[in-house]
Amino acid sequence: MKCNLMIRGMLMIALCFAFCGTGKAQDWESIISGVAKAVTEGKTGTATSIEGTWKYVGSDCKFTSDNLLAKAGGEVASKKVEEKMTDILAKLGFTEGCTYTFNADSTYTSTVKGRTTQGTYTYNAETKELQLKTRLGIKFNAVVSQNVLTPKKMSLLFKADKVMSLIQTIGEALESKSSNSALSTANSLLNEYDGLQLGFALEKQ
Repeated sequence: MKCNLMIRGMLMIALCFAFCGTGKAQDWESIISGVAKAVTEGKTGTATSIEGTWKYVGSDCKFTSDNLLAKAGGEVASKKVEEKMTDILAKLGFTEGCTYTFNADSTYTSTVKGRTTQGTYTYNAETKELQLKTRLGIKFNAVVSQNVLTPKKMSLLFKADKVMSLIQTIGEALESKSSNSALSTANSLLNEYDGLQLGFALEKQ
């Protein structure tokens, strides 16, 4: 709200200059760049916060470089990986009922297939690096992927070895045949595509 009021105020000042005819070209450039900066900072500030409850909406993947993406087959490969990963995660209980809650006191809670896990987290808004630490001391490092235009959506992306470790940890907790099958499929998928980051697409509740 404060950001919107500030932007409106700056626009009003800009209009005053226009009608008075006293502003120079460089003044206009300063005003316009100032308004643009205010708008951008407002959106960025919204997107960098991960506090709150986020529900699982599907899988997400990202190749670590455009060259690797092109080598793997472009967007078709990304879609294929995401579809496979969604099936894998579904076997582990990642459905619409799965949630992650990040609290202001650096604690988090995750609910997967009715099982609740608690721990602590650290998040660097500049580097987008997130570290989750379970009560057993197990650490998982992820990269938070967000778009300033859609602040209510984000993805947690893990490196290949880390996502396998995460899947294995969840699979062992479930102790089911479906989880063993998911582990095998995930391992084959990661071996097929080198330089791949996998994770969860989340939407804020």
